[in-house]
Amino acid sequence: MRKLTVPVRTARLNLREFVATDLAAVHAYSSDPRVTRYLFFGPRDEESCADYLAELLASQRERPRTRFELAVEEIATARLIGACDLSLIEAKVVDLGYMLGVEQWGHGYATEIALALIDAAFSELRAERVISTVDVNNAASIRVLEKVGMRWEAVYRRHRRAKNRWWDCHLFTLPRAVWEDSKATLR
Repeated sequence: MRKLTVPVRTARLNLREFVATDLAAVHAYSSDPRVTRYLFFGPRDEESCADYLAELLASQRERPRTRFELAVEEIATARLIGACDLSLIEAKVVDLGYMLGVEQWGHGYATEIALALIDAAFSELRAERVISTVDVNNAASIRVLEKVGMRWEAVYRRHRRAKNRWWDCHLFTLPRAVWEDSKATLR
């Protein structure tokens, strides 16, 4: 069984399991239409935040666990500032995602999260490939994925219907061999 050691720590962030007392913080960022603009859900009201958090807490007990949705906590302030996730979508393919409150945009946190989760996906979850889908209009997230070494592979036209519209999404991928080569280059 694949396991992810939590929390995942970076220089400035603690990626930890969600707890029931996170509800107010989750609502603070996921109710903001700027945060959910390029996401298939939201903005969330209090009730849908409570349902989402209950679902997350239940997913932590699943065996085998296929979804690791983690709270993003800023170490310096101990504040919950967003969420990130790794989801096993096939035997050796892991999907990466993240979202942050608006106040944290532009500080390199998304890049820090993505790098830490990619390392965890390959080293702990034994993935052969990490993927991420992103709305074709989400330029900031596209830059993050490129910065962490993921490469564009395809466009999914009408990928999903949400919020009363069809979404076109880019598929970004990072194969294990490319990740290993980049790690070897840095040594």
